[in-house]
Amino acid sequence: MRADRRTAPGARAPRAVAGVLCAAVLVCALLGAGPAAAVSPPDQLVTSLTSLTSLPVADAQTVDYSSGPYADRLCPTTPASGVACSLGRSLLATTQGAGHRDRAVEADATCERQAGLWVCFDVRSFLVQRGGTTYGDTFLSPDGQRDLGADLVAHESEHVRQWRLFGPDFSLMYLAEGVDPCGNYFEQQAGLAAGGYSCG
Repeated sequence: MRADRRTAPGARAPRAVAGVLCAAVLVCALLGAGPAAAVSPPDQLVTSLTSLTSLPVADAQTVDYSSGPYADRLCPTTPASGVACSLGRSLLATTQGAGHRDRAVEADATCERQAGLWVCFDVRSFLVQRGGTTYGDTFLSPDGQRDLGADLVAHESEHVRQWRLFGPDFSLMYLAEGVDPCGNYFEQQAGLAAGGYSCG
């Protein structure tokens, strides 16, 4: 069934929601810099944030970045600052993805959820490379609307996870790895074959 040409329900994040998310990131950053005994958020907020930052569960094992070349760029492991950092990065990825979806829909692209992953089709932008590019929590594809398949969804979902783990500097880290996907650490960790890359 083809989704509405403009967008699937919930694809566009109202600017008010984006503002609330930005405020939440600021609060989290302040909590992370403060004393270890931070006030716990209400249960309803935790539930809402969990749904915002949930990812499709991949069949493969979760990739461990703690011993990789960018381990020092992960959030701290201390409880208060680590949780605040992780939550802040997840909210930034969610806000960034929502912004890309808004712009894609304004340019007449179609956005929908596939197995928990936000996907926008028919995106015409220099930001979209090869068969598509993930920004924040959203995969932008230059192709027409289609079923991505489980492997590609898992691959792009790992890129979403990378955005959430490494934060706003992830794009620079990715570019530093080079444009060849076969030699790019982040593409390797997401699964080259699952991403449609033939390396050999």
